[in-house]
Amino acid sequence: MTFDDDKDKGIFQALSSLVFPKICIYCQNEFASLCLNCQQLWLASIQRRYVKGLAVNSTLAYNVASSRVVIQAKENRNRIAQYWMASALSAALEKFESDNPALSISRSLLVPIPSSKSAIRRRGESFLHPILDKLVELQMNKNGVRWRWKELLIHHKMVRDQSELSYTARQSNMAGAFRLRSDDLVMERPILLIDDVLTTGATLYSAFWALRERNLTVLGAATVCASAHRLLIR
Repeated sequence: MTFDDDKDKGIFQALSSLVFPKICIYCQNEFASLCLNCQQLWLASIQRRYVKGLAVNSTLAYNVASSRVVIQAKENRNRIAQYWMASALSAALEKFESDNPALSISRSLLVPIPSSKSAIRRRGESFLHPILDKLVELQMNKNGVRWRWKELLIHHKMVRDQSELSYTARQSNMAGAFRLRSDDLVMERPILLIDDVLTTGATLYSAFWALRERNLTVLGAATVCASAHRLLIR
């Protein structure tokens, strides 16, 4: 590359930053992909909630700012949003290890909540897959430990969009929603469920139940965000 090429590239990048400035995806105030203040907020203290006995670790409260990041990762495949969601999941999972030295994430299997067929058609893939790939990469770079994930669950029935459903309606909507893939009925590793947001817990509990029906061990679940609505913090 010549000096002129470097110069042209620099001018292009400068002009691009003026036309498309980087705005913090969390607060949308600072000129950074995720500003320093929001980085501290993003990796907050882990909170544990229980969904009918299932321990769920979450890093963030679900609010307007955190939902903005989740939507960017879900609908726009924003790599910055995916990175920070992976970081939040990493912190939530590591909390299980710090609370219980006998538990090892590297000897467990991370199992994501599956996307619906319609969502996969719309997005091209399950939105959690690139986030989980980034999570594995983060752990390898951090301490050389390899975490493993696998899509074990599939949708067993049609479910409605839960965003407008009441607590009771969500429980009914998700009851019996998942089943195991036919070729994955026997797994030796204990399981940790992964999802983006915990609200009523109906989705995670349905997944938990599908795994327990096959006598698989489920240690808990990790999510990026959680709503305190109807959930007990312990």
